[in-house]
Amino acid sequence: MASQSFRHLWVGQALANMGDIFYVVALISLIDHVTGSPLYLTIVPLVITSSRFLSSVMVPLLLNRTQLKWLIAYSQLVKTMLLVLMFSLVVLSLGNGWIYLGVAGLISFMDGWALPARNAYVPFIVKREELLGANGFLSTVDQTIQFSSWAVGGLLVAALNESILLALVILLFLISTYYMLRLPVIPRTTLQQKRHWWEQFGEGWSEVGKNKSLRNLFVIYAIESAAGAVWIAAVLYLYVDLILNRSEAWWGFINSSFFIGLVLASYLIYRMHGYFSSKRSGWLPVCMLMTSIATFIFAWNSSALFALILSLVFGFFDQIKTIILQTFLQETVTAGEIGKVYAAQGALTTLIFGLSSVGVGLLMEVTSVETVFTLSASLLGLTLFPVYKIRKVLS
Repeated sequence: MASQSFRHLWVGQALANMGDIFYVVALISLIDHVTGSPLYLTIVPLVITSSRFLSSVMVPLLLNRTQLKWLIAYSQLVKTMLLVLMFSLVVLSLGNGWIYLGVAGLISFMDGWALPARNAYVPFIVKREELLGANGFLSTVDQTIQFSSWAVGGLLVAALNESILLALVILLFLISTYYMLRLPVIPRTTLQQKRHWWEQFGEGWSEVGKNKSLRNLFVIYAIESAAGAVWIAAVLYLYVDLILNRSEAWWGFINSSFFIGLVLASYLIYRMHGYFSSKRSGWLPVCMLMTSIATFIFAWNSSALFALILSLVFGFFDQIKTIILQTFLQETVTAGEIGKVYAAQGALTTLIFGLSSVGVGLLMEVTSVETVFTLSASLLGLTLFPVYKIRKVLS
C-alpha cells in the first residue's frame, strides 16, 4: 500500500472527490440564484443520477478499447475542461438554468466512467493480502472528505461566490489530473472483442451470470440499494420534523453521526485488515443483521440523542460490510472483466436507488415515516439469505 502508484491514485482521487463536492455546492447555489425555482433544484440530483447510469452502461465498450489508466485520467481531464466551460459561462453571464444543468449532466457522465475504473485498478497495484486494508484506507480518505467538504463547501460559497468556488474546483481538478496521468499503465488485460458493439454492453452482466457467488453478491447490492432509499434527505427531514420534533439542524447532526460511523469503520479495517480478512465470513452476517436492527429501532425511536447513536451504529456496520463486499468482488472477478463487472454494479445500484427513491416518495404520500423505515429494515434483513450462500467462499 506504500507504493508510489497507490499514493498517486489515492491523492488524485481525494482531490477529485473534494472538487466534486465543492462543485455540487456551487452548482446548487448557482441554479438557485439563476432560476429561483425549487423545481430546478429537485432536477439537479435527477440529472446527476441519470447521467451516471447512462455512462456506467457504456463502460464495458470503453474498457475493450482503452487502458484503465487512461479511462481514469482522461475522464478527470474532460471533467476539468467542462468545468472551465461552466466557469466561463458564469463569469460572462451567458448561461441559464438548463445550460448549467446540461453541463452538469456531462460532468456526471464522466464520473460514471471514473469510479468503476478506479475500483478495478486497485487490485493491479496492491498485493492480494493487503487488498482489504487498501480498500479500508481508500474508504477512510473518501468518507473523511465527504464528511468535511460539505461543511467547508457551504462556508466557502457563503463567504465567496459561485464563480470563485468553481475556480477553486478547477485548480483541484487540474492537480488531480496530474496525479492520474502519473499512474502506471497496466498491461492490457482486455483484448479487442470480435463482437458487435451492442453485445459488449452486456459483458459485465455475462460474467455475473456465469458466477454463482457474483449473482448472490449482486442480489445483496440490489436489495441494499432499494433499502437505502429511505436515507435520502427528504425522508430524513420528515423524520426529524415529525418523529423527533426537532429543528432542521438535527438533520445535519444525524448525517454527521452517520459519516463518523463510516470513517471509524474504514479506519478500523485499515488498521486491522489482517484480523478482518480472517474473520470476514463471520463479520458480514453480523453487519447485515446490525444494519437491519438499527434501522428498525431508528424507525420507532423518538429520542433525538438515541437517533444519533443509531445513525452512527448503522454507518459503522454498513461501511464494514461495504468494504468486505468490495474486496470480495475484486478477488472473485478475473482481471480482464473486473472493470465491466464494476460498471454493471454501478448501473444496477444507480437504477434501483433512483427508482426506489421515487417509490419511497410515493409511499410517503399514503403511509408513515415509521412504516417506510420498517420496510427498509425488513429488506436489509433479507440480505442474510444471499450472504449465507457466499459465506463459505469468504472463508
